[in-house]
Parts: sequence; structure tokens; C-alpha cells
Amino acid sequence: MVKKLVLIVAVFILFQVAASPATLENRERPGQIRRLTYSGNNVVQYPCLDDNGHRMIYILEIKDGEDTVKAVKIMNIEDGKEKELFREGKRMAPAPYQNTPLLVGSKPPIISGNGHVAIFSLSLGEPVNILDHFLGVINTDGTHFRVFPFQIDALKGKDLKSLAFESGEWERVSNYSVSSDGGRIACLLKGHLGPRRYGNPSGIVFLDTSTDKQRTILAPDFNGEEWIWTHVPRRPLIGGGWAFALSGNGKWLVFGAQSSTDKTDYDLYEINWDGDKTHRITDFHDRWFSLVDISHDGEKIIFFYNGKNKQGIGTYSIKRDGSELKYLESKVGPRIDFFDLSGNGRYLLFKHIYRGIMLDLYAGKEMIAFDNQTPGYKSGLIPMDFPRLPAFWGPKIMSFKGDRILLVGPPEGKETPEIYMLSLGMK
Repeated sequence: MVKKLVLIVAVFILFQVAASPATLENRERPGQIRRLTYSGNNVVQYPCLDDNGHRMIYILEIKDGEDTVKAVKIMNIEDGKEKELFREGKRMAPAPYQNTPLLVGSKPPIISGNGHVAIFSLSLGEPVNILDHFLGVINTDGTHFRVFPFQIDALKGKDLKSLAFESGEWERVSNYSVSSDGGRIACLLKGHLGPRRYGNPSGIVFLDTSTDKQRTILAPDFNGEEWIWTHVPRRPLIGGGWAFALSGNGKWLVFGAQSSTDKTDYDLYEINWDGDKTHRITDFHDRWFSLVDISHDGEKIIFFYNGKNKQGIGTYSIKRDGSELKYLESKVGPRIDFFDLSGNGRYLLFKHIYRGIMLDLYAGKEMIAFDNQTPGYKSGLIPMDFPRLPAFWGPKIMSFKGDRILLVGPPEGKETPEIYMLSLGMK
């Protein structure tokens, strides 16, 4: 009887240990964290990683007396060598703003998967003061810097002066995504440089960096009095980075857009690079698609929905053709608030109480990516965490295979965070 009781207790203990979050897969702790930046009194922001995890782009806020100047920097992670790609105030804008300095925009910079091309938004300084008006594109070796404004096709050939437009350009670049080879960039744009009585249009433009040519894929027409949408999808979502992602192979763009004249009827759509194949992926009929990510081959799509339809708030997976919609659940936390998807479409990264978790979408297993027991973990005034980004902005902080992840945290004695690299033994 005693032996039987001991056996029952032993089995119970083993079951509890196996079920505990502290014993998830990967508890052998192959992870190691190392510090990448040493910014001193300056502040690092918005890091982005290439596919191999060898190069990182980020913004550095440099304190210059009482002023702050921003610069876009690229780092070779293997040896720590850095290059400044752009510093605000050193370049002037193209005509007709040629006497206006270019400033680093409000959106995070991104780097192509191969690590060769950097993209970032550029704002116009005083006296113009237009936020995120241009897109800056530069090779990561510092060569071939270009500044792109975006023309509104519907305004070409119109008498802009009589209509009170200052220019026929889109006012603001709201989001952008780049193919792994850096040759294709998708841009989400909004607003116009004219009277607000015309409304606030939004559109999607594709930019080919090999030819510098632009193609408008989705945008309204203009009848002289208002913006007119003649077909669906219409009015792409333009919140801070709202549901917008280009597949690594550059073939497919996923975006949120209005599905009918009903102002609340939105779903996720996909369009090919040629712009001749568009189809609706979801049937939620709601606008609350906050984030979306897509695998390199374009076949797997992950999105975060914060509305009330289907299974409600949470992370979903779906195939490119709209099949196999699945609500993803966690055994660790009450809900998966996904942060990033590895380029190979296998690993989904999320957080639970300052602990990084990875969900293997192939095997259906969760594993701890990092916690306060991971070698190199630093705990300053606040715990180590994923980088902070603007609301609804899709980050790129994980390598293609999921074996390298960017983290931030304040080292001991420093109030502001530095950037760290988490290396994992992923297969």
C-alpha cells in the first residue's frame, strides 16, 4: 500500500513538472544574450534584423547640447563595426523643398533580408514641417542614397493651383515593406497636400529599386470635389502600421482594406506584385486587423485581430488562399499577442510576463526563448524585453530560421535601454 502511494505521488509530481511553464521545450537553455550597442548618453531606437541575423539597422538619438539629432545606423553584428547611413540636417530635400532639411521620420527603419538595402521614412523640417513625406533608400555600404516622393496618379494633369493643392504628392508614407533581395518595396500612403475638405485618401504604391519606377496598385480617383472609390477593395487601413506585409520573395502583399461601402466592413486582402491578382483572404467583416506577417514564400499568414468576430481577440493563422483559418492558443499565457514570425514561417514569437516564448507552428510546441535565467540577461530598472515600436507596426527582430532575436534592456546603472542579441540553437 505504501509503495503504491509513493508511486502515485511520484507520477503526480512528474505530471505537474511536465505541465509547468517552467519546463517547456528547450529548457536546456541553449540561448545566450550579448550586448550589441554602447550608446552612452544617447538613445537607441527601433532595431531591425536581416534574414541571417548578421546585420542590424537602428535609429540613434544623439544628444547635441540641449538638442537631439537622429541618425540611421547599420551594424555588422559579427564584429560590431558600424556605419552611419544618414544623419538629419546634413541633406536637403529635393525640389520644391530644396532649402528644407531632411529629418529622420517617425517610422522604424527596415533592412532587406539579404542585408544590402536600408529603407526609412524622411520628414521635412522647418519651415515646411511635413512628417514622413519621403522614403529614403540606401545601400547598406553607404552608397546609392535616394529620396522618393510619391505622386498621386489621380491628380496628374489637373490644375492643382485652382484646386488649392500645394503639390500632387501623397502627404505621408504610413508603412513600407521590402523583399528579401531589396529590389521590391511596397508603400502604404495617406493624405494629400491640399484642403482637408477633400478628405483623407489612402493608397498602395509599389517601388522597383532597380529602376526607381513606381506603380500605383490601389488608390481612389478625384473628381474635383472629393475622392471617389469605384471598386473594392478600397480604403486600405492606414493606422500606425496596420496590417501590411510583403512576402520575402516579393511576390505577395497582404493588407487590410474596406470590402464594401459599409465603413466598418474590412478584411485582409492579398495582391501580387504585378497588381493583376487580388483576392480576399478573410471574412471577418471588421477593421481590427492590427498586425500581419507573411512567410518568405507567401504561403503562411499570421495576423493579430483585436475585434469581437470569429473567436475574438488573438492571433490567427491562415493560408494564402484563405483556407485553414486557425485561432492559435498558448499553454503558457491566456492569449498569444504575437510579435514576429520567422521568415521560414515556422516560429512565432510572443511574450508572457517579460518572458519570451516561441511557438513552433510545425510541431505545435511552445518553448522559452529567454527569461531571467538566460545567460547574459540583464535586469536594470525594467526587465529585458522586445524592442518598443510604434503602435501596430510589424517588427523584424527575428532571423529567417528563428535562431537570432533582438532584445532591449537597460544595463546596470543606465536608465535608457541598449540593444542585445539573443542567440538560440534552433535547427
